[in-house]
Amino acid sequence: MTALVIALGLLVVGCALLLRGADWFMDGAVDLARALGVSVLVIGVLLAGLEPEEMLTAAVASARGAPALAVGNVIGTNVTIVTLALGLSALIFPVLIDRSVRRQALIATLVSVIPIVLLFLGTVTRLAGVLLLIIFAGYTFLLWRVDRTAMQRLAESEIDEDDNDDGNSDREQYKHWHFLWQPLLLTFGGLAAMVIGGPAVVEGALRLANLVNRGQGVVGATIVSLGTGAEMLALGVSAARRRQAEILVGGILGSFAYNLLVTLGLAAALHTIPVYPPMSTVALPIMVVVHLLLLILIWYGKIPRLIGGVLIAVYSAYLLAVVLV
Repeated sequence: MTALVIALGLLVVGCALLLRGADWFMDGAVDLARALGVSVLVIGVLLAGLEPEEMLTAAVASARGAPALAVGNVIGTNVTIVTLALGLSALIFPVLIDRSVRRQALIATLVSVIPIVLLFLGTVTRLAGVLLLIIFAGYTFLLWRVDRTAMQRLAESEIDEDDNDDGNSDREQYKHWHFLWQPLLLTFGGLAAMVIGGPAVVEGALRLANLVNRGQGVVGATIVSLGTGAEMLALGVSAARRRQAEILVGGILGSFAYNLLVTLGLAAALHTIPVYPPMSTVALPIMVVVHLLLLILIWYGKIPRLIGGVLIAVYSAYLLAVVLV
């Protein structure tokens, strides 16, 4: 009984630190991004989709010799954010998706093909992990380049700085850095909280897997993925209330690609990752299907409440399939 309490306690404390750290990180990172003039959609893809807590959790799991937990976390989180986060958001208020999201959806799908193929092949080597990290760097650069609004704003900002370079430049620079200290503190404070929370989640998950006699992959695909994906669930509820579907869908697309490229890539770079059943036979095919469903909904342009209920039903079926197989 004591061992169970300790395992659950580590999971709760770890997830709390991850979520609080993610909130701090996101608040600081969004302010920093706004200073660069990045559009709302790209903020959603690159920042709302940025999942450092999942990256750290998977990296620690891989380093601890628990690659199945890392793979389960990657696949499970992707299924969770597409079905549960989007489904809850649609139930609260029907989601309308702008046509501009289609381009980001295609890019996210294309860069996700290689890691998905590697997972189906059954092994992600250390060299492949490094390749995935390189692909993510190219993915980020491509998103930045295609966002013409952001590039135009950056150019205008640089011109304004050059035109205003006079005797008051030192004072303006002081004001600029004085304004940035808070987002910088939030960003690095959030990272620190996640660095502590990641190992706590992994340790709790490993202990729980031993106690309930379930594989590490199953625990990673259910409990851990729900904890690390909770940030996107909160974003879905907030986006529905404020009717800002663009940043939610952008965040889901960015998170999907980020998990497959960075989270999986870093974990594999630390330790070669084998993919065991039921991950390759159940969870992975479900992840592919829900992503294709997301693409269909993006092209359709809206997600009514009925489809939101269907998405939540799909998540429930996924949980049953992973646990029972």
